[in-house]
Amino acid sequence: MELPKLRQDIDNIDTKLVNLLNERARISLNIGKAKKEAITINPEDEEKETHVYIPGREKQVFEKLQRLNYGPLASESLCAIYREIMSASISLQKAISISYFGPEGSNTHQAARERFGESVQYLPKLSIPDVFDAVEHGHSTYGIIPFENSTFGSVVTTLDRFISSKVQIRAETYLQISSLKRVYSHPQAFGQCQKWLDHNLKTVERVEAGSTSQAAQLAAAEPNAAAIANIGCAQLYGLNILERNIEDSQNNITRFFVIGTSSDAPTIEDKTFILFTLDHRQSGALCDALKVFKDYDINLTKIDTRPSLMRPWHYVFFIEFQGHKEQEEVKKALNELNQYCLDVVILGSYPNQKPVSLS
Repeated sequence: MELPKLRQDIDNIDTKLVNLLNERARISLNIGKAKKEAITINPEDEEKETHVYIPGREKQVFEKLQRLNYGPLASESLCAIYREIMSASISLQKAISISYFGPEGSNTHQAARERFGESVQYLPKLSIPDVFDAVEHGHSTYGIIPFENSTFGSVVTTLDRFISSKVQIRAETYLQISSLKRVYSHPQAFGQCQKWLDHNLKTVERVEAGSTSQAAQLAAAEPNAAAIANIGCAQLYGLNILERNIEDSQNNITRFFVIGTSSDAPTIEDKTFILFTLDHRQSGALCDALKVFKDYDINLTKIDTRPSLMRPWHYVFFIEFQGHKEQEEVKKALNELNQYCLDVVILGSYPNQKPVSLS
């Protein structure tokens, strides 16, 4: 094979790709116009039609790409390319902004970029409540917040904010915490953990900081970095806790929620997240509530509880289950659940994005 001929073939293909990408972009613009026309005809559909981020449709596209791909291009590479194509298409239809918890370069920022690509605006927020407020008050289109970690469990600040917020969960996304390249801490903390570091992070660079708090701040701003600090620093700077008391742990994966003003339409595989409060004076109230899901053959995927911020000495139960809030069986179950609860709040329905390797 002659090298000039091969390079000419690449050039010809690139020309076709550019033309096809622009043709796709024009169709994307027409989709945006069609949505606006639909609002003019049916104003009651405004909330549904103005969303440009459709997680159910996105999931279909990525699944189709993997079915169509026979190589030699890896499916991960193909999906990464299409992530940016879809990000550009979204930005053509409507300028959107994404609020996220933590500084630039944090795990939440990384999760947001993997979900939305590089063609949208990103707005860092100092706290999880700030992300909720930005979405609720219309200062950003969507928000992304940490929900739970495979090592540390639920993020209680996120659960607490759901109790009083009107936002809806629109999607979920998972992030595998990358291998560490650098660890920050105060010299005294390094000295206290010397043996553990030598055994577990022998090849990782150690960088001294003026305090453990500064170490956490530096780690939060840098991918593939960690800090030896207390739990308060982790919460302050939005860091995932990789090790407690310098103990070994298995895979470290964090799940995030994308929040917006409404949920997406049903797909073939969804999950729904709700909260409810029970009358703690009623014997068997929790048993009666949970039995509703069993009676309707609805599988629960997560149960959590937090003190109520509205009723002293009451607890709020958070339930995630398989199914969409628009499905008839789910509607019936939630209607019956109301009979046993002081309140039931649907926090959102969203496509199941849990990687097969974690199922």
